[in-house]
Amino acid sequence: MINRDTLLIGDQKTFTYKTSVPKGAKFVIHTPDSASNGVEIVGKPKFDTLSSNGGVNQIQTTIVVTSFDSGSHFVPKMPALVLRSDGSTDTIWFGGERVEYTTIQIDTTSYKPYDVKGQVEYPITLAEVLMWSGGALLLAALIFLIIRYIKRRRANRGFFEAQVADEPPYLRALRELENIKSQKLWQSGKEKQYYTHITDVLRGYIESRFNIPAMEYTSAEILRELSGRVTDEQALKVLRELLNVADLVKFAKYKATVEENEGAVPAAIKFVNGTYEADKESNIEKEV
Repeated sequence: MINRDTLLIGDQKTFTYKTSVPKGAKFVIHTPDSASNGVEIVGKPKFDTLSSNGGVNQIQTTIVVTSFDSGSHFVPKMPALVLRSDGSTDTIWFGGERVEYTTIQIDTTSYKPYDVKGQVEYPITLAEVLMWSGGALLLAALIFLIIRYIKRRRANRGFFEAQVADEPPYLRALRELENIKSQKLWQSGKEKQYYTHITDVLRGYIESRFNIPAMEYTSAEILRELSGRVTDEQALKVLRELLNVADLVKFAKYKATVEENEGAVPAAIKFVNGTYEADKESNIEKEV
């Protein structure tokens, strides 16, 4: 706190008052809620008991004031009440002191205005280059891992499973279907996941085998596209029935029977083998 006679606006000044108050009496001081006479009371008054002797307490009251207006001001007078236990009341007045507030004087005779300085440009440091380069590499690695995960998830393959080079679509589909069968998903109550994996494998196979964007197509759109390309009607029928059950399980909360669950993977394998054999025979005919 500042206790000099002349202060700069915004400075705070502390005043202390000592009052003798009988023991058992209440001591209450009322301060103004807002600025009075250009002076504001900062916070609440603080009370300290300095001594206690002969049934009388010596109370020190500390009041902090400030002002945001230059000039000569008077601290507002504040009544303090001493409420004795017998019901009598004494009034003591605090405040009334003069305080001087001033602003910083500017010598206008020597004052010279300057234009606003332009933005200072600092050279790029090695640390900044390394930071941004590292961030870019980290972002690229994260994008790569996300894309890899999505592709592996669609193909029902492990994230760290080695890529089989130039694996034919039908072999990849058959291997993934056998893997789904070994997971025993429907036996553990995961029917929706079971049929999702099967249909994802079939969609990936159809997309590679027939050049149809099956991953984005509905079951009806896939069957419509295949109707003019698959010559094996039995294989097409098997696929239609499998996709119908899968859609019911995934979207209509249908509870598949044990026979439907047991026959789902064999049906998918039958479709793959049927369309692969048809494709193989067609190629042989072309070669002859």
